[in-house]
Amino acid sequence: MNLPKRFSAGLIEKIGEQEFKAFENALDQTPPVSIRINPSKGKDLFPEEEKVPWCSFGRYLKKRPAFVWDPLYHAGAYYAQDASSMFFANAIDFSQDLKVLDLCAAPGGKSSLLLSNLSPDSLLVSNELVGKRAAILYENLVKWGGINNIITNNRVTDFDSFKGYFDIVMIDAPCSGEGMFRKDREAVEQWSEGLVNQCSMVQKEILTGAIDLVKEGGMLIYSTCTYENKENEDNIKWLYQSYGRKLEPADIQIEENWGIEEIEIETDNGHIQNGYYCFPHRLKGEGQFIAAMRVVQAPEFKYNGKGLGKTMKPLSKSESAAVSKFVKHVDANTLFSRNGDMIFAAPESLAKNMSLFIDKMYIKKAGTMVGKLIRDSLIPDHELVMDELASENMPRISLNLEQALDYMQRKNIDVPNDIPNGWIIFTYNGLDIGLAKNLGSRINNHYPAEWRIRKEPKLM
Repeated sequence: MNLPKRFSAGLIEKIGEQEFKAFENALDQTPPVSIRINPSKGKDLFPEEEKVPWCSFGRYLKKRPAFVWDPLYHAGAYYAQDASSMFFANAIDFSQDLKVLDLCAAPGGKSSLLLSNLSPDSLLVSNELVGKRAAILYENLVKWGGINNIITNNRVTDFDSFKGYFDIVMIDAPCSGEGMFRKDREAVEQWSEGLVNQCSMVQKEILTGAIDLVKEGGMLIYSTCTYENKENEDNIKWLYQSYGRKLEPADIQIEENWGIEEIEIETDNGHIQNGYYCFPHRLKGEGQFIAAMRVVQAPEFKYNGKGLGKTMKPLSKSESAAVSKFVKHVDANTLFSRNGDMIFAAPESLAKNMSLFIDKMYIKKAGTMVGKLIRDSLIPDHELVMDELASENMPRISLNLEQALDYMQRKNIDVPNDIPNGWIIFTYNGLDIGLAKNLGSRINNHYPAEWRIRKEPKLM
């Protein structure tokens, strides 16, 4: 690989010439293939594959499969993610209920890992500023499933009314992308010192807006997929220079055999802040930098909302009756509400918190959209199925691989004659994959049109 000379010189200064040669050799090797299992949907998948040492849900595959032609992948049973990107979760204590903000969340890898670890009464807000990336985030997180998830499409400054609210703010900052050079040759071609400087400025802007969102005693986690001091160590030093009285270092426990490098960053106020580097020649993964800081001074968040807020309304008896036909038995802690003709489900413990975001932010998802209610008749939504809330009483039809891929291409699917008219759920390998409606004379395919497989599948 022909690396930019100035990038090479900077990394040689950082890790030494001998180790840089090992780094170069690693970039010429085939990247390892890693996935992460969804414990709710795919816990029995890949039982023989090597485990990612720092993530119990992570697996290394012997070769890269054609994910696009696996219905289980589209149904959220597992997610393709670089192993290094899974490490950040080791900074978080998941034994308690948390309010978490994933500020730069697209395409959704870190948010889906958070959802797998968070308690049912924890809240995850997954935000993405860029509209097209927010659409990808929505698709990936809906497929993964999570009734305790909100997806927003906002700037960091839009969160100003949530100062002191979050236990954890995760910033996977936009960066120069050096850690992805092995997988993305375009990143090599686009690299420049100007890009590094531009990214460093943007990162500082994000950090400035994010630090006050963390409550006292909470944690700010910063990560990039680059090796640049300007985007990593220098930004941590700048953060302490600017907000040092608010911060204390937080360590992440690592094992020596993981291959993750722990570094010390000296700050102006005498703190030693640890940072953590993943290098492709030291472990089975791509480049990543992570640092975690404890916030010791923060604004106090004051809840000013009332009930379900301005937009969410409780259901009437007739509306509840219509919805109950489609929703499996859930405990009394699940609250159903409506916004116009849209019906939503959320943990009751989080409903008031969710309403704050619904009233103030650009929302892509809030809890589970159960469906659209028209004259006391519900049109169920794909989110209902992906969040595993669909009633056990809804007829289910098991599809083979070819049929499941046809369904995800939105082709016509034949069903047995004894299936009653009305809404049905298609399954594959025991997992619900989507909705259809049996009209008697034909089947209406309700797989989301914007997510359909656009190429002709090759059977695995």
